[in-house]
Amino acid sequence: MRWLSFAVRPFGVALAVFIVFNLALAVQNPALSANHIWLYLRIGEPTLSAIAAILGVALFVPHAWAARPWLRTVVGGAIVGFSILVVFNVVEFYLALRRGSVAEAFPVPFSVLIAAILGIEALRVIRWRPARSPLPPPARRFIGLLQVVVAFFLLIFAHIVTFGLTDYSPSAVTADAIVVLGAKVNPDGTLSHALEDRMATAIRLYGENPFRYLVLSGGVEASGLSEPQAMAIYAQREGVPRDRLILDEGGKDTLASARNCSAIARQRGFRKLLVVSTYFHNARTKMVFERSGIPCLTVPARYRPLVREPFFLFRETMAFPYYFLWYR
Repeated sequence: MRWLSFAVRPFGVALAVFIVFNLALAVQNPALSANHIWLYLRIGEPTLSAIAAILGVALFVPHAWAARPWLRTVVGGAIVGFSILVVFNVVEFYLALRRGSVAEAFPVPFSVLIAAILGIEALRVIRWRPARSPLPPPARRFIGLLQVVVAFFLLIFAHIVTFGLTDYSPSAVTADAIVVLGAKVNPDGTLSHALEDRMATAIRLYGENPFRYLVLSGGVEASGLSEPQAMAIYAQREGVPRDRLILDEGGKDTLASARNCSAIARQRGFRKLLVVSTYFHNARTKMVFERSGIPCLTVPARYRPLVREPFFLFRETMAFPYYFLWYR
């Protein structure tokens, strides 16, 4: 148990760091909160972030402080309480999966990991035992900091994968349009595997549900090839009428696509979008789109392994916290 607690402790502190950052953002603007990543309650912001801060404080409490029985009771009780709330989120996810409200290629939500971390942290506090480290204090602090940083990015990675593989299209019957985010176009004008998979998924959804439009958002490559134009040719070849296609050639990156699609939504009266992209891109996509002012649901594109997939996963793991902290 001691070694398990030692391994999980950095993840508890990393979650506390996220809670603190999220509270600071929610106080600035409630729309910036990302509490839904690990805890979903029907409580408005920033109230929910302030409540979550109770857990953040409890997770920050140093191990040695738990020697005090009264503090052990308070801290352990707070962690147990939040772990129960997270377990309720896990149950809600599986009920939604059973109802068909969502579909999941890897049916283990991020909340399962958070519930496990909180459960082990609660046991560490409640069953406190004195522990000595063989390392001098400076080395202990440095290694502890390094562990927390690694744990923070591992949590982000886990969120990117678990969220990205969740298909929210069964709940998207009220969406007004499907947005397809661009990717590389081959020199001969054909779509790369990643872009073809996104288009194939979007066209399938277009045929299954009464979506009014396909919004094709991408950039113009250095070679002069237009991603949206190539996507439009593919869509028309698959039977989508030209008047149902909206092309955004200014979507050179996720941020530009979000801003442009938000403007398109306002102009055309769209209230909700369904966004199709490769699974590792979806967590950041949802955050950026909704911070740009348009509610959206995400769908992972039909999956074929990509040669540079490890690089893309690493890039998204680094990019997500940057956008979380800085994109307004």
